[in-house]
Amino acid sequence: MKRPTKILKLFTFLLLVSSCSNKEQILEFENILGKENSVTLTSMVSEFENGFLKTKYPKLSTEKAYSEYLTELESNITGNWERPTKKNIDKFNQSELKKVIYGLPDSIWVEKTENKNRTDYRIRQKYLTVKGEYKIGTLEASIPKVSDEDSLTATLENHYDINYIGKYREALKTISKEDKFIKKYLQMTNEAGMLDPRMVAYEMLIADLDFDDYFVKRLIVTEIVYRL
Repeated sequence: MKRPTKILKLFTFLLLVSSCSNKEQILEFENILGKENSVTLTSMVSEFENGFLKTKYPKLSTEKAYSEYLTELESNITGNWERPTKKNIDKFNQSELKKVIYGLPDSIWVEKTENKNRTDYRIRQKYLTVKGEYKIGTLEASIPKVSDEDSLTATLENHYDINYIGKYREALKTISKEDKFIKKYLQMTNEAGMLDPRMVAYEMLIADLDFDDYFVKRLIVTEIVYRL
């Protein structure tokens, strides 16, 4: 009769340890990310859950709604999936968090080339470091000839890069010590750069993640939902 009681006590102890560990990870993550950025990110998660998910999947729990959202996204061949509202996108665009997560285009120009079948362009991008300073990088690319260079430039204005030296990336690194999926995500993006949101969705689904997890939710919002 005493054995079940001991098992129950052990189970309760493990839950408490897990809970405390998660709280410590959250505190460490938010400390690196910064108070303002953490508040912005939490607000984005809340708006996505209480707005988009509840509207689209009213009969599902939040956890199951996340899973269904990723399932539909992963199988979306066209790439034309629903975006956050303009109001929420504008709020994100005006926040510091966007600069922390992404390397952003600072200037774009088309280079003259002797090859009449190609268009060469350059993107000067700025990256906000953990110290609050900007580092500059330049992307060089050559693509099949385009007739409308102004349209190309307008499109490239939304060409974001991963901010490898920003607070968000640094915060994720601290969590990767204990979180296998985040560790895998960091490795994949180190090797391949920005990933197609459908690939991220696929990797999350096959990993059988807990969609009620603090960090999983934030990765979904930053790497999929707000990937403009």
